[in-house]
Amino acid sequence: MKKFLSVAVLALVAVCGTAASAQKTSGLQGKEAPAFSATSYVLNAPADNCHTLDDCKGDVILIKLWGVNCGPCIRSMPEVNALWGKYGGKGLHVFMLERQSGTDDKIRQIYAPGYKMPQVKEGNFPYPGAGSIPYAYVIGVDGTVIYEGHSGYVSVIDEEVKKIKYMGLGKPDVAKGVEKAAQAFVDKQYAKAIEEANKVIEKNSSEAAVTDAKFVIDRCNAMGQKLRQAADAAKAEKRYLDAFTALETLANGFKGTELGDTAAAEIKELKKDKEVKREVDAANNLAKVIDGLKTVKTKADKVKTLRDFAKKNDGTRAAQDASAKADEIESAE
Repeated sequence: MKKFLSVAVLALVAVCGTAASAQKTSGLQGKEAPAFSATSYVLNAPADNCHTLDDCKGDVILIKLWGVNCGPCIRSMPEVNALWGKYGGKGLHVFMLERQSGTDDKIRQIYAPGYKMPQVKEGNFPYPGAGSIPYAYVIGVDGTVIYEGHSGYVSVIDEEVKKIKYMGLGKPDVAKGVEKAAQAFVDKQYAKAIEEANKVIEKNSSEAAVTDAKFVIDRCNAMGQKLRQAADAAKAEKRYLDAFTALETLANGFKGTELGDTAAAEIKELKKDKEVKREVDAANNLAKVIDGLKTVKTKADKVKTLRDFAKKNDGTRAAQDASAKADEIESAE
C-alpha cells in the first residue's frame, strides 16, 4: 500500500490538467521544508542512498506529483529526466510520486523510454499539491521550499544548483581553511575529510572555521553510521548487491580506520561464501528477467516467466521477489 496521502487529499491532487480547486498553492513556498522519507522505490532507487530530507540537505530537491492517467504528467517526464541527467549526482535529488494508484507495471511501462529519475513506491511525503497534477515542489539549499506549482521549476533548479559548492555536505559553502575537508567529503574520502577537519581545529583557526570543521566531522561520522546500517540491513534481507555497495563505500571512504578495515575484511569473507554468490547471481539474473518483461505482451506470459524464475532459483531472495512481482501482476486490473 502506498503511504503518501490521505484519501481526501489524494482525490484532490489526482485530477489531471484541470482546476480541481480554487486554491492556487498548498502554502508551503517560503517555509521550511517538511521532513520526508522514501522507504521503497518502483524504479531507480538513488545510488547515493539519500532517501530523506536530512540525507539531501544542502542540495536541491525536486518532488514531482504525477499520475499514470495524466497526459500532461506523462508529457512532462522527458523534462524531469533531462534535469536528472544534467544534475543527478551533481546536487539534485528527485522524488517522483505517482498519485493515481498506478500499478508498478504501469509505471514501468511509462518509464520504458529510459527515464532514470527515482520513482518512489512507499514513504512519507507531506506535500499535498494544489489543484491538478502535475505538481512540483523545489527545496533549495537552505532547506526551504523555494517553488511550488505546475510548471516553471526547471529555471528555478538551474539557478539553485549554481549555489552548491560541496554536494551532499549539507551546506552550500564552508569557512576559509575548511575547503580540503569539505572536498574530501564530496569525494567520499571520509577518513581524509576527518583528518583535514581535525587539522583546522588543532590550528586554532577562526571560530567559523572550527564550527564548519566540526560540522564536516559530524557529517562523516553520520555517513559512516548510515552506510554500516545499510550494509547490515541489506545482509539481513539477503540483498547482497546493496550490501556490497555500502561495504565498498565504507572500505574506500574510511580506509585505514577500524570502520573501513572491518568493511574490507567483510567483503572478502562474503565473496568466499557460496550462498552469497548464489544470491548475487540470482539477483543479477532477476534484473535481466524484469527488464525483458518489457517485450512480453500478455499478463499470463509475464507471470509464467516470473514463476519459472522463482522455481529455478528457489530459496533465494530473488525468488521471493519474483513471486511477489508475479502476484502483483496477476492482481492488477
